[in-house]
Amino acid sequence: MEKLVLIEDQVFLVTDALGDMPFGNGGGLGLYYLDTRFLSVFEFTINGVKPTIMSGSGEQNFMGNIQLANPALHLADGHVVKPSTISIRRNRFIDAGLEERIGLLNYNRFPVEVELVLVLAADFKDMFEVRGITREANGKVLLPTCGGQVLEPLRKDSTVSLNYLGLDGVRRRTDIVFELDPASVELIPGDDTCVTLGPASGSTLLTSQEAEVRPAGVKVTFQVRLDPHKPFSLTMYVTPAVAEERPHKASFDVEARELRESYERWVGESAVLETDNELFNRMLRRGQTDLRGLMTFRPTGPFPTAGIPWFAAPFGRDALITSLQTMILSPAIAVGTLRFLALHQGREVNDWRDEQPGKIMHEIRVGEMAVRGQVPHSCYYGSVDSTPLFLILFAEAMDWLDDDGLYEELLPAVTSALHWVDTHGDLDGDGYVEYKTLSSRGLYNQAWKDSKDAYAFPTGELAEQPIAATEVQGYVYEAKTRLAALFRRKGEAYLAEKLASQAIELRDRFNRDFWLEEESFFGQALDGRKQIVPSITSNPAHCLWSGIVDPERARAVAERLLHEDLFSGWGIRTLSSNSPNFNPMSYHNGSIWPHDNSIAAAGLRRYGFDQHASDVITGIFLAGLRFRYTRLPELFSGFARDLRYLSMPAEYPASCSPQAWAAGAPIYFLHTMLGMRADAANHRLHLRPYLPDWLNEVSLRGLRFGRGRVDLLINRNQVHVVRNEGDLEVSVDDLALVERLDTPALTPSCMQKMPFFV
Repeated sequence: MEKLVLIEDQVFLVTDALGDMPFGNGGGLGLYYLDTRFLSVFEFTINGVKPTIMSGSGEQNFMGNIQLANPALHLADGHVVKPSTISIRRNRFIDAGLEERIGLLNYNRFPVEVELVLVLAADFKDMFEVRGITREANGKVLLPTCGGQVLEPLRKDSTVSLNYLGLDGVRRRTDIVFELDPASVELIPGDDTCVTLGPASGSTLLTSQEAEVRPAGVKVTFQVRLDPHKPFSLTMYVTPAVAEERPHKASFDVEARELRESYERWVGESAVLETDNELFNRMLRRGQTDLRGLMTFRPTGPFPTAGIPWFAAPFGRDALITSLQTMILSPAIAVGTLRFLALHQGREVNDWRDEQPGKIMHEIRVGEMAVRGQVPHSCYYGSVDSTPLFLILFAEAMDWLDDDGLYEELLPAVTSALHWVDTHGDLDGDGYVEYKTLSSRGLYNQAWKDSKDAYAFPTGELAEQPIAATEVQGYVYEAKTRLAALFRRKGEAYLAEKLASQAIELRDRFNRDFWLEEESFFGQALDGRKQIVPSITSNPAHCLWSGIVDPERARAVAERLLHEDLFSGWGIRTLSSNSPNFNPMSYHNGSIWPHDNSIAAAGLRRYGFDQHASDVITGIFLAGLRFRYTRLPELFSGFARDLRYLSMPAEYPASCSPQAWAAGAPIYFLHTMLGMRADAANHRLHLRPYLPDWLNEVSLRGLRFGRGRVDLLINRNQVHVVRNEGDLEVSVDDLALVERLDTPALTPSCMQKMPFFV
C-alpha cells in the first residue's frame, strides 16, 4: 500500500494515496502526537463514492498535495456527471496538527449539487498497540462532542471533539474545526461497550479491548453547489491535545508560509553540499529535507527522531549515528544530541529499564503505556552500543569544533560513560562489552540488529546471552583511541595513556577471539558460552570503520564484503546469502540498510580500499534513484541486482521512510568520498578525495569548522579554498595542489548527466 507521510516536530500523519485512513487498514495509518494515534479513521467521499486519484505527493515532509477527480456522479434529478469533470485537490500540512483545505472546481458548463462527507474517528491507541503489542487494560473512549455537547445523535456545528480518558488519568482529545458550518454532524456508534461515568461527569464512555474494534466517530456532511469554473474550498483543522489546549492558528496560508520559511532557515544555517551530478544532488537535498522533518527542537538543541511511523521518538543509537553522518552538514545536530543524551544518562541500577549509571539511553516514549509503566520505555536503556557511540561522537565533535565550553559541560557525562563501559558494560570481566536483558519487557538483542533472530548459529539456534557483538568491540576501541588523543591534547596524560593501552589490548584480543580462520572473516559475536557466532554478516564492516581490524586482515574482510554473497549489487546485505538463515525479505537477516552501508564505505576507505568503498556507494546510490522522492528508506530487501532483467531494488514494506540514519547516509557518502578528517585544535582539515566515476566535482559552502566557516571546491586534480573565515589549513593527500582563491564562492562548472545504468 502506497503511503503519504507528513511530519513536523512531534506530530505526524500517515495516510493512503487518496489521503484517507480507512477503518481497519492494518498499515498504521493515522494522525499521531506524543506516541498516541489521535485520528485513526479519516475518509472523504463525494456523493457517496471515493474520488479518483491522479497524483499525490508528500515530498516536502510538512506539506502534502493530492490531486483527485470525480468519478461518475449520479445526481438526484437523474443526471449523470461525467468522470474527471470536477477537480478535487487536497492541500494539507502538519504543524500543531493537521490542517487541510479541500478545493473543488467544476469544469462542466452547468452547476452541480454535491454532497461532501467526511468520516472521522479516533481509537487513541498507544504506538506500542499499533505495532501489535497487546495491552492488559485500556482507557475509555468517550462519545464525540459537537459544540461542546455530547453528540446524540445529530447536530449542526463547526467544532467536533473526539475524546479519551486514559488509565493514566490524562484526557486526550482531538479537536476538529471547520471554517464552514456543515449541513449535519452525525454520530457513528462504535462497536464498543457503553459505560456511564455517573452524573458528575455527564459523559458516556466506551471501552476498547480488541485490535479491530471500531471506535465511535462522526459523519460530517456538507451540501455544496458547484457553479461552473467557480472555485470552492473547505478548510479544516485537526488538533491533538493532551490535557492542555492547543488552538490552531487562524490562517491556513500564513501558517503554511511560516513552515516553508522554517525549512529555508534550516537550509541557510547548514552547509551547502553540491556536486556536478544533479541526481546525487537530489539525494543530498532529500536527505537534508528529511532530517529537517525528523528534527525536534528541544532546550538542549536539535535532536533527530528515528523514523516514521514506528520510531517517531528519541532513540540514542539512531541519533548518534545520524549525528556522526552529518558533521559536514551541521555539527549543531551532534551538539544537540550529545546534550540531550547526557541529560538522560543512566543514574541508577534499574533492571526494569535495563538502566545502569553512565549508560546512554536507547528509547524514550511518552504515551500512555510508558507513563503507566506497562512498558519500560519512559526512558529505556536497552542498547549496548549507544554508550560507546556517545563517546565517539563527543570526540568527533571536539575534532570539528574544539569548543572548550562544550568539553567541560559534557566531561562528567563522558567520564560516567567510560566507567559504564569498564564495569556494567563488561558483565563477566572478560574485557568485552556485552549485553544481557534484565527487563521482563526489554529487548532480547540490544545491538543495532535488535530483532529476536538477528544473532543465530547456522543451525538456527539463537545465541545465548550475554552476547558480545562484534561491532560493539570496535566502537569501544574507537572510543578509547579517540578519547586518548583528546585527553592527551587536554593535558590529561595519565588518563590518555590508560585508554590507549586498553584500546591496544582490546584490539589484540579481538583479532584473536573473533576471527574465523576458515572464512578469513570475523564472526558476528561471542555468545554467553564464549562460542563465536560464525554467521557472515555486515557487522565486521563496522570494525573497519572503527579501526580495530589488524591491517593484515583488512583485505580479506574488504574482499568478502564485496563478494556476491554479501554484496547484492545494490549494497551490502546484513547476512550472507550462503547462510541457512538468509532471507532477503527479513529485517536483519539478509536485508540492506543504507546507514549500514554508509559505515561500511567509510571503513573501507579508512583502510585504503577506495574502489571497494566507491562500489558500495554506487550501489546504494543507484538503488536510491529508484525509490520515491530519491529517498533512501530505513532498509530494503536484499535480492540480488539482476542485470539480465534490469531488476529494481525491492522495498521492505514495513520500512520507516523517512528515517534519520538513512537520510544521513548520502551526506556521509560525500564525507567519505572526500576522505575528510577534522583537526580543529590545530586549524587543519585533512582531505583525501576519491570520487566515483559518475562524479567529478564537489562544492562545499559554509562548512562549519572550529570557530569559522570555509568554502571548498574539490575536483579530481585540485582543492580550491574559496573562502576561509578561520585561518584554516587544508592538508590534502594524493593531490598535487591546494589553491587559495580570493574569489566568490564557486559552483560546479557543469551538471554531469548520469549515464543509463543497466
